[in-house]
Amino acid sequence: MQQGRLSGLRKWIAAFAVCLIVLLFGGCANQSSDRVKTYGHDGYMGLSNSNPNMPGRHMALNYESDGNLVEQVLRPLKGIKNTQIVFNGTDLHVNLKVDRSLSDTEVRKLRSKAQFIVQKNMPRYDVHVETAR
Repeated sequence: MQQGRLSGLRKWIAAFAVCLIVLLFGGCANQSSDRVKTYGHDGYMGLSNSNPNMPGRHMALNYESDGNLVEQVLRPLKGIKNTQIVFNGTDLHVNLKVDRSLSDTEVRKLRSKAQFIVQKNMPRYDVHVETAR
């Protein structure tokens, strides 16, 4: 009877050892082939660039810098005498005073071009461009 109990105990220990080995090594087998994908390190205070809204190193999200950028991208356009920029939440209103010598067709083209340029450079705003003489 003692021999029967030892035989059962050995079978139970062997089964337990097999289960333990399967649990330990079964979950690890797939990890070597799957690489962990991480975001690149952008150097901003030791954080990664996993947050797309986090400003860059020399960038500030404020109305003054946004207004300066609008004036900068409109500067190469010929025919603009003065620019007035008004922010209202997510709306950006750009009022252009254009040269009186421009024809109505040229003014429409200038307004369309300014609308495209500002909207492309300021995607977080709804841009509205108006012209006056």
